[in-house]
Amino acid sequence: MIMASKNQRSKPAAVWHGVWPALLVAVVVIGLWYSASHFWGMPKYILPAPDLILKEAIENPNSLLRNGWVTLVEATTGFAVGVLLAVFVALVLDSWRFLEKGMSPYLVVGLNIPIVAIAPAVIIWFGFGMMSKIVVAAILTFFPVVIYTLKGLKAADRREVDLFSVLSASRIQGLLKLRMPSSLPFFFAALRVASAASVLAAVVAEFIQANAGIGYLILTAAYTNNTPRIWAAVAVSAGIALLFYWVVTVAERKIIPWHASVDARN
Repeated sequence: MIMASKNQRSKPAAVWHGVWPALLVAVVVIGLWYSASHFWGMPKYILPAPDLILKEAIENPNSLLRNGWVTLVEATTGFAVGVLLAVFVALVLDSWRFLEKGMSPYLVVGLNIPIVAIAPAVIIWFGFGMMSKIVVAAILTFFPVVIYTLKGLKAADRREVDLFSVLSASRIQGLLKLRMPSSLPFFFAALRVASAASVLAAVVAEFIQANAGIGYLILTAAYTNNTPRIWAAVAVSAGIALLFYWVVTVAERKIIPWHASVDARN
C-alpha cells in the first residue's frame, strides 16, 4: 500500500516535471510580448498585445470554434489517410528491393516539395471543398511517414535477424515479431513531424481557396487589417497542432514505453 501511494504521488510529479519548462518559457515570452506592446510602444498592427488577442477570442468564440473545427476535421482525416497509405507503401517497398531503389529518390523529392507549390494543383483536381484540403494534408503526412517507417523496418538488430533465421522463422513472423516492433520508434518520430505538418497543410490549402477554416479566417481578417483576430486564429491553429502532438506522444508512451527516446522525455 505504501509503495502504491508513492507511485501515485510520483505520477503527478513526473507530469509536472515534464510540463513546467514549457510553462516557464510561455510565461517569459508572453511577459516580454506584453511589455513590448504596452510599455515599449510596439504598434498594434505589427503585433497586438496578448490581452487584445484574448479579448478577440472571448468576444468571437463561435467564429474561432467553427473554423477551427473545419481545420481539425481536414487535418485529422488527411493525417489518418496519409499514415495508412504510407505504412502500406513502406511495407510494399520493404518487400520489393528493386521497387524501393526506384522509388527512394522520388520519395525524397516529394518530402522537399513546398506545400504552396502543390496545393493549387490539388485544389484544381479535387475541387474547392473539404476533399482537396484533406488530400493536401495527406500528401504532407505521407512522405515523412513512409521514409521513416521504411528506415525503421531496416533498423532491426542484425543479431536478432540472424537468430530468427536460425530458428527458421517465416518472413511474416520476422516482420510482425521483430522488424515492425523495431520500426516503431522511427514510426512515432515521423508521426510527431507529420501531425503538425498536416495542420499546416490544411491551413495553407485554405489560404488558396476556402469558405471556412483557420486559413480562411486568417485571410479574411488580413483583408480587414484585424490583427487580433489573425493572431487568435493562429493560436487556435497552434492549439490543434499541439493537440495532435500530444496524442501522438501519449500513444508512443503507451505502445513503446521500453524505448530510450520515450524514457528520455519522461
